[in-house]
Amino acid sequence: MFFSNKEKEVMEKLFLSASSNQNEIYTLTFPSGDIIEAQIDTCYETDNDGTDDEYEEYYACAMRVLKVIKSISQSFSREDLIEVNYHNYPKEIKNSHGEKL
Repeated sequence: MFFSNKEKEVMEKLFLSASSNQNEIYTLTFPSGDIIEAQIDTCYETDNDGTDDEYEEYYACAMRVLKVIKSISQSFSREDLIEVNYHNYPKEIKNSHGEKL
């Protein structure tokens, strides 16, 4: 896996956590004030097969929303799949032990 410098700074800890504990439940806090619990469904590299010169490839994790703890924006529902990448990384992600990633 080859992260860009910006991706490494933002995404590396989430990828490392996901690879060492596939069943981990994370608490995500967003700038909007929304707070959810989610579990990683899969992590992947986006790809456009080189068909668009302006397309930026990056790494992301699809996460399934298990529980909506606080809903300010009404953006999340239980069982939603959301993509987390370095462009939209939450304000904070903590693992089930309360450790900030």
